[in-house]
Amino acid sequence: MKGMLAPLSPHEETALRKIAVGSDDPLDPAHVRRLHQLGLVENDGGTWRLTALGARRHALLRTAADASAA
Repeated sequence: MKGMLAPLSPHEETALRKIAVGSDDPLDPAHVRRLHQLGLVENDGGTWRLTALGARRHALLRTAADASAA
């Protein structure tokens, strides 16, 4: 559950968003490593993808972004 509570840096949030949409943009290994340690992402045959917890955290980021844009 710490993956839902741990603060993410803006760069880690960006990496989480890139993984969520399947972006081909390069990812900083340090950011991905932290997301993995928090249980937000997992490696699936050479591709990073969100875990269920990561998908929930990503949804919170989207909700926060939508609220700030309103």
